[in-house]
Amino acid sequence: MRRSGNSRAQGAAWVAARRRYESGNEPVSALAAEMGVSRQAITARARSEGWAPRPGHRSRTPSTRQTIARLKGLLQDCLKGLDVTSGEIAGTGDRTAFVMPCERDIRAMNTLVRTLEKVLELERKDRSQRSRERKQFRQFTDAEREALADKLDGLRRQLCDTKPAQRTDPSRDPGTEP
Repeated sequence: MRRSGNSRAQGAAWVAARRRYESGNEPVSALAAEMGVSRQAITARARSEGWAPRPGHRSRTPSTRQTIARLKGLLQDCLKGLDVTSGEIAGTGDRTAFVMPCERDIRAMNTLVRTLEKVLELERKDRSQRSRERKQFRQFTDAEREALADKLDGLRRQLCDTKPAQRTDPSRDPGTEP
């Protein structure tokens, strides 16, 4: 019974530690020292139990696909805004009021499109490079397999060739004395 009370106290301590860890108001080393464990133990537990990242702590950098998706979304938002603006121009007939914002938006969109084109080109190059590397690895692996198969065949042939010679040679038979 004493053991379960102790584990409940430890559980409560870890719940409090989690709250303090996620708040980010104190260093992990101070929290670890107070709990009597290492910083790594707290970090490992936070990772394994899925604690929220500490404030100001950067999450993973987005992947290329995520970045491209964000750029595409941004481009779509700009296009929607441009459609709304052109609809307002058509509705009011006053083109002078929207000339400056519209030109500025178009320039920003052109920059965004060029950036997106460059990113897509980099992604294509990266994908083709990875494909070449995978193909080269597969070829290398196939060559290694073939070399190993050849070695095994050679060893098997040697073994088959030596076994009949051992059987017919009476000097190699341990049961007979010369």
